Amino acid sequence: MRKRLLITLCCTAVLAGCASNPHKNDHAVEHHESAEQMFQPAKQAMERSDYTTAVRLYEDLETRYPYGPYAEQAQLDTAYSYYKSGDSEAAAAAAERFIKLHPANPHVDYAWYLKGIAYYQAIQGAEWNPKPAEEAFDTLNTLAKRWPKSPYAVDARLRIAKIIDILGKRNLDICKFYYVRHAYIAAADRCTDVITRYQLSPAREEALYYLVRSYRHLNLPQQAETTRKVLAYNYPRSKYLADLGSIGKS
Repeated sequence: MRKRLLITLCCTAVLAGCASNPHKNDHAVEHHESAEQMFQPAKQAMERSDYTTAVRLYEDLETRYPYGPYAEQAQLDTAYSYYKSGDSEAAAAAAERFIKLHPANPHVDYAWYLKGIAYYQAIQGAEWNPKPAEEAFDTLNTLAKRWPKSPYAVDARLRIAKIIDILGKRNLDICKFYYVRHAYIAAADRCTDVITRYQLSPAREEALYYLVRSYRHLNLPQQAETTRKVLAYNYPRSKYLADLGSIGKS
């Protein structure tokens, strides 16, 4: 991953600058070199896709040298290694740990990105378990808003668009589930989630339709008519408008 390697090179450059500091004593240089010596085989294992070995070596490094740039890079690379090995939960946890330990680190946007794509990796089967999609949405949305110029923000926004489609459709399906069972308050709540939280989802049009109908069944004609007007304004050619008519109950 080119962006991850750029981060590794950046941290290595910082370490090189520290090593050249004439005010560092011999013991510090030895400590620095020992951390570097432990880092290199871990990095090599990761680059040859031996992620189990890489994680073990990075964790050994951090245990012996818990502070400094090598430890921080090891934490990032541990999260990446877990992600590449398909362990989404461990990858997200490792990235979250880095975020908590180093909130001001110049590469914390990368940690947010890793956390987001780890959750995104776990989205398959989201119709049964929406939590990974919701976590991915919240995490990547945070990245895109806090670091809009981050090199990872573009990919984050693309993934957010896909997640919005998934969660919008899922919440619409739940809305319809409640609606056909005459649970109109629950149906209205789910439709409102689609309309407000996932407003770029294609499911928004149909969610507005079911929200109008739910409001009418709840004897809330003013809210129903306001929602119908929102539907008409945003989707003037909507197939649902003819069915809704005006204020009458549907």
